[in-house]
Formats: sequence, C-alpha cells, structure tokens
Amino acid sequence: MMRSMFSGVSGLKGHQTRMDVIGNNIANVNTTGFKASRVTFADMISQNLSGASSPNGTIGGVNPKQVGLGMNVASTDLIYTNGSVQQTGKNTDVAISRGDGLFVVKRGNQQFYTRNGAFSFDAEGNLTIPSTGLYVQGYMAKNGRLDVAGDNTTNINIPAGKSMEAKTTSTASYTKNLNASTPGYQVANTLVKYADGTSETVANYNPTETGRMALTLSTGEKVTLDGTAGYPFTSGGAVAGKTLYTSTVSNVTASATGTVDLKLGIDGTNPSSPTKINGLTTDISMTGLTSGTYTYGGTYNISGTITAVNTISANEVELTLANDNNFTNPKIPIKVTVPNPTSFTYKAGDTYNGQLKIKEVKGNAGSVLTTADGNKAKLTATETITAANQPFARVGTAADGNVVATARTSVYQNNNKTVSSVTLNTKSGTSVDGLVAQKYLAGDTFYPSVASTITVYDSLGAKHSVPVVYTKMENNKWKLSLGSGGDSYTIKEADGTLTTVTLTKTDLTFDSAGAYVSGSASLNLKYTNGAADQQVSMNLAAVTQYSGTTTIAASSDGNAAGTLSSVDIDSTGVITGTYTNGVRQKEAQIAMAQFNNPSGLTKMGGNLYQESNNSGTRTISGASDIGSELTTSALEMSNVDIADQFSDMIITQRGFQSNSKIITVSDEMLETLINMKR
Repeated sequence: MMRSMFSGVSGLKGHQTRMDVIGNNIANVNTTGFKASRVTFADMISQNLSGASSPNGTIGGVNPKQVGLGMNVASTDLIYTNGSVQQTGKNTDVAISRGDGLFVVKRGNQQFYTRNGAFSFDAEGNLTIPSTGLYVQGYMAKNGRLDVAGDNTTNINIPAGKSMEAKTTSTASYTKNLNASTPGYQVANTLVKYADGTSETVANYNPTETGRMALTLSTGEKVTLDGTAGYPFTSGGAVAGKTLYTSTVSNVTASATGTVDLKLGIDGTNPSSPTKINGLTTDISMTGLTSGTYTYGGTYNISGTITAVNTISANEVELTLANDNNFTNPKIPIKVTVPNPTSFTYKAGDTYNGQLKIKEVKGNAGSVLTTADGNKAKLTATETITAANQPFARVGTAADGNVVATARTSVYQNNNKTVSSVTLNTKSGTSVDGLVAQKYLAGDTFYPSVASTITVYDSLGAKHSVPVVYTKMENNKWKLSLGSGGDSYTIKEADGTLTTVTLTKTDLTFDSAGAYVSGSASLNLKYTNGAADQQVSMNLAAVTQYSGTTTIAASSDGNAAGTLSSVDIDSTGVITGTYTNGVRQKEAQIAMAQFNNPSGLTKMGGNLYQESNNSGTRTISGASDIGSELTTSALEMSNVDIADQFSDMIITQRGFQSNSKIITVSDEMLETLINMKR
C-alpha cells in the first residue's frame, strides 16, 4: 500500500522538475542565443517478488514478479539547435547562423563560452559583451596579416582613431591584356607643337634628348637650366647674379601689369596686308598693349569701320577707317591703300580686315617672355626683340629668392626648340597622338601606344602617379617607356615639387599563344619634397597578349598615412578596418570554440557556458575552420518553440494530476484499512 503512495510522490517530483524546465524555457523565449532544455524520465528500481525460472521438460519458463517503486528524472538535455537570426543594424552584433560553434570570452583568467554576439567596443577599444564586461577573444592581425593559431587567443583591441603609418611602394604588378591586333598606321607627316606655343609640320621627326636640371625657386617659378647656367645650384642657395639659361626668344605676352609695344609695317608678300597707310610705307607704332601674345615676324590683325572710299587708280583704292586699333602713329583717322577688288566694291559702313607684319616687339617690365626651350620669364626691364633668332639670357635677381628644390629632367628638342607634343598624320587620313621621345619618319609603320598609371607612395606617404606607356614594336613584342616616350620623366607635382622617374627595362615579349615569355622593368624615383630615393619593381608576368581589347591595369603596394574611420565584420569573423587613406586592412578575427558534445556544457548563467567532464574535446579556431558561419549586424534568437513548450506543459500537467490521484486513492485505501478495526 505504501509503495504506490511513494510511486505517486516520485511522479509528482519528476513532473514538477519537468514543469520547472518548461518554465525556464518559456521565460527565456527572447534571450539572445538561449538554448532550450528538455527533461527525460526513467523508472526506478523494481522490487522482486520472485525471480524468473527457465523452462524444463515438464513445465515452461516463469517470468520474474516485480513491482516498480516509481520514477525519477533521467536527464535534463540541452537542445543545441540554431535559433533564428534577427537583424539589428549594429555593425558589432554577430549571430552564429550555422554550426554549433561558440564565442570565447574571458574575465581575468576565467574562460567562458557563449552564443550571445551582442558585442561592443569599450572606452579602451576592447571588444566586449557590454552587459557583463567580458572580453571577446580572438586573433590580432599584424600589418594586415592574421595568424590563426588555435588556443593562442587574446583580447581584441581596436581603438577608435587608430593610425596607419605611411608605407613605401616597393612593387607594382600588371595584369590583364594587351591587344595583339593593335592596328598599325603609315606615317605621312608629323605635327610638332613646341613649348613656346608655336608648331610646325615636318616630314621626319627625329628628336634629340637633352638632360637638364630643373630648379624650383622660392617664388614658385620653375626654371629649366641649360649649358650656359652658372652652376652649381644647391637647395637653399641664392640665384641672384647667376645666369639660368640662354635661349632664342619665341614671343612676349602682355598683361595689365606688363604692357607690350609693337612696331608694325607693310608686308608685301601677304595679300591681306595693305600696300600703304596714309600713303606711306613707314612703320606704325602701337604702345601699351595689355593683352595678347606677340612674335617677331608674325602678323597683327587690324580692322576698322570704313568711313570713306577713294579710288586712286584702277588697281588701288584708299579706305578711311575709324581708329579701332589705338594706333599712336599716325594719328587718327588712318587711311589704308589696298588693291581694288574685282569681285566686290568697298563702301562706307563696311568693316575692313587686314594684317600688318610685326617688325619689333618691346616687352616692358612685368610682361612675360617665352623662349624656345619653353622657359617663361617675367621681365624686370624692357626687352626689345628685333630678330627671329634673338637670344635672351635669363639672369637671376634678388627678387627670385633661393632654390627650393633641384631635379634632373629630360628635354626633347626638334629644330632647336623644346617639343611639348606630337601628332602623327597617317596616310589613311587619321591623326594619332605620338610620343615626343620617339622618332617618326614618313613611311614608317606606327602603332598607337597604351598608357597606364602606377600609383607610388614615397617614404613620407605622398602619392605620385607615374605614367607607363606600352608601344607595340612588332608581332608579339612591346616596348615600355614613360609618359613622354623616353626612359626618364619629370613630374611637376601639385605642391610645386618635382619627381624624376627613370625606367630600366627589357622589351616585353609573348609567344604565339599570347602568353608571357620575358620582359622586366623597374622604376627609380628621386624627389624634391624631402622623401628618400626609391626603387619600384614591376611584375609583368601576368600580362597576356590576345586579340580583342586592351585592358592592362596596374596595382601597387604602399599607402599614405591614415586614420581608422570604420570597422566591419565578415561571415568568418574577420574584422576589417577602413582608413581615411582608402586602405582596407584586416585588424583581427573573432575566435570560435567547438566541442564534441556541446550539450554537455555547464550553464553558468548570463548566457555563459563552461566546459564539463562530458563536453568533450575543445577546438578553438576561426569560424570557417570549425564549419560555422556568422551573420553580422544581427543576433541569434532563442531556439525555444512556444508551441512545443505549451504542449509539453499540458502533458506535464496531466502527468502531475495523475500522480496526485495515486496518492489520493492510496490514502483512501489506507483509511478503509484503518476503519476495518472499528
């Protein structure tokens, strides 16, 4: 009688435990990363009334007679399935969306594990769980490189405003394709434009290269020296009294602060020029011009409204013009004698347009004189040009200040004038830009060049763009050069400093299948901004040559100095920082732990677990190494299923009620037994 009552009591206790677990599950239905538990029951030991006997020849076997003594809780199991992922929008929130991994966190020397990825950076830049202050464990990167080494974890520390040092460029790598079908053109002639603003068309273009020194003066003026310069020039040294260069005058430009005077005359070879002015062929002066660029031997356009027409003869007519040109000699009004036209008649009110020859150019102080080598000088005294080949010697003055920087540069000349650009006119009627350092002869085959740019960072973190040019020479062979087509190039930077680049290279060759065979190159750079000299190795082995489109592109290492502006976390737990210099760099990786039996972990409260004797072997590594996947800006929700819990609650309630009935009925039976004595 008492056994049934104790069985009922054990049933009540067991179902009460199950109800406690269900209550805990439902209470944590919204707890981040919570894992539900379940209770399993087992019967208790049974009392043997008689043992079992085996069958013999006269009687069959007999089963044992046992009476159960109730039930107990067999286990409380952790249901280790993934919860749903809820987006939060916070970039430091991390959800474990696949796999049974756990985050590793620490307090002092105590190590815990959790599925709660509600992380945040603290005041010192440590990644923590802000509700508990526990440090998230991971692997810190060194110069953007991660070394994931098992249990060798540490606190993740990424302080706000972290700085990145400038890194010098050492390697530039080229990839992608050069068009094997780049068309060739036959050269008809070459249009050459010069640094002084003039141009000419030549049948054969064969430039000469001259190494020059370029100075940057404290006034900001940049001067290219020649062999007549009063060397030496050193940084910080004065240029007063030293000759800087001597070159042929090309033109003079007038301004409001530097006027130009002209002497104009009749040009008998120019049909647009009048034959006489006021009946004379003497020169005409113009003074105080405040705009325009003027060249000795060039032409000056004149125009004026015709106020009167006088026929001198059958061949000549004299026109009286309003003084629209501010002539100072002769005085107004002026009269021009021109050929009598046969196809029309001049009349009052018409506008006459003609040209006079410039016979003298006088640049006054403040005007700008340009020479054939491309140098420009602001005149400090009057300079009069009376010949086409008149030289000009630029001598430094105290007003020029000191030398700020010096640099070697290459100058390409044709017909003793510095070349600024060349355009090739082809026999097919097209015009194609050429390279000033290349030779182009009429009838030669010319292949258009492909320009690319390498970004180079110097030892101070300053950025420089170096133009590298690829030119097809013949089938499967390409030549490398710098921006002008030569092996040296000077870049005038935005801050006024100079960068001199020299190229050391061998031709780039390909096999008949378009694959790289040979070719190498390197850049040597010298700076005037105080940075150290630098060499950049160029890797060309990945370049191909197939017919189609030219897509060649360069990438280089190195970077400017920068400050950390933001971080993001990827699906493997790698934390990447974005810096103000545009560089993205790996900063750290969140460590993940995996156990053979995660259900065997011991719950410590606060969403934390610790190892137990039955949790099994522990593995700590990156998320991808243990088969886990993370979702950023999200959190893992509880895996509690409300429907299941409510169903279990009903079953538990019925089990509890049934066991209570056992006690009630057993009590009534005992009462009946007691009443028998009465």
